[in-house]
Amino acid sequence: MKAAIRTGFWRVIEKIGSLVTAPLGRLLAELDFLALVLIGTGLITRKQWRFLFQHTVQQVYFTAVQRAYVLTVVGLIIGALVALPLIVFGLRDPQLLGRIMHIMMYHQLDPILASLFVAGMSGAAITAELGELKANQAIDHLAAMGVDPHGFLVLPRLIGVVLSLLVLTFWLSIGVTVGAGAMLSAYQNIPLSVFFRVCISGLSADSLILTGGMVIAQGIHIALVQTHRAFRVQAYVDIPRTLPSAFAQSFIGCLIITLLVSLLRYG
Repeated sequence: MKAAIRTGFWRVIEKIGSLVTAPLGRLLAELDFLALVLIGTGLITRKQWRFLFQHTVQQVYFTAVQRAYVLTVVGLIIGALVALPLIVFGLRDPQLLGRIMHIMMYHQLDPILASLFVAGMSGAAITAELGELKANQAIDHLAAMGVDPHGFLVLPRLIGVVLSLLVLTFWLSIGVTVGAGAMLSAYQNIPLSVFFRVCISGLSADSLILTGGMVIAQGIHIALVQTHRAFRVQAYVDIPRTLPSAFAQSFIGCLIITLLVSLLRYG
């Protein structure tokens, strides 16, 4: 009886230890994969850079341009929803409202929402596309021909995702500001020009640099997780199994990045 209890106790300790060390292991694997991408970048020939530039532009178009309409609608709705509690509590001070928008939306929720859309739409597409190439051994054939697949396939998607996330975060912030300003103007009689001026005046170079760095880190994380998971696909049946876990890992990582930057900003 005591032996069984002792065995069960150590199994619980082992499971807790695996839960604690698993995120660290994923982070190390992600950094190793990033190192392979950077090494592969140095192996890219001059003729391949034109193709990579075109593929990066295509990735930005697919991720940012085609999603701009969706993010516009979402931004307007989120802005209206954010303004409703402010209206209910009767907040009318434009300076206070602008401060709330900065802390609540521009610095935290807008990057999180943009990363959610990028990870769920473009990230899943990247994983499915590269996973199919890995399953039919096209990636192995590239390596056999002397083309490094990490620099050739991952780099344009990484750059495209980062640029797209910066654009979509900025665009979402505009939509949120317009949606919140319209609601406050209708119910609190706060002129749109006054609200916009307060929101813009609260922006500083330090906050923009910190938020931009956070968004870049989120974009790199999303691209690395999605492509790394795709490179581990062995067969076609692994692709639908990989998509949910890759999305969850990439989005949770974005939340952690946002939390760490927020602690640095306000801690």
